[in-house]
Amino acid sequence: MKAIPLQNIPTFHGLTSEDPDAFLFEFDVLCWGYDYTTDPKKLKLFPFMLKGAALRWFMRLCGGTINDWDKMKTIFLKKYQGYCKSRELKDEIFQMVARSSETLEEYVEHFQYNLHRSPYTNIPLLDNVLKTTLIKGMKD
Repeated sequence: MKAIPLQNIPTFHGLTSEDPDAFLFEFDVLCWGYDYTTDPKKLKLFPFMLKGAALRWFMRLCGGTINDWDKMKTIFLKKYQGYCKSRELKDEIFQMVARSSETLEEYVEHFQYNLHRSPYTNIPLLDNVLKTTLIKGMKD
C-alpha cells in the first residue's frame, strides 16, 4: 500500500456545485492506483476526503454500522445525488457538442456518461430524440 500525496486526494464538501458521482469516480480511481482496493481500506480513507458539511454528515452516521464500500456509496449518493448538481444535466445532454480534440469514440463515451447520470434515461419515447441529439453534436 503506497502513501497518497495530499495533492492527489479529491475532496468533497457537500456543496450544490459539486458532483458526487464524479467525486466517487475520482475516489475509486485513487484507491485503485494506490492499492486501497479492499472495503476496509476504502472505508478508512473515505472520511479524509470529506470536508465541511459532508464531513459533519459523515460523523453523524452511526459509527461501525457501514462495513462495505457499496453500502457507503449508496448512502452517500442517496444523501448528495439529488442535492448536488454541477450543472443542469438536461443541458449536458441536449446541448452537448463534440470537442474539437475528441474522437467519435470519446464523444459517444462522454454522451453515454452524461446520459447515465441523468434522470432522463427511463423515458421510452426518448430514444429517437437521444439519437438525433447525439448525431447533431458530432463534428464533421
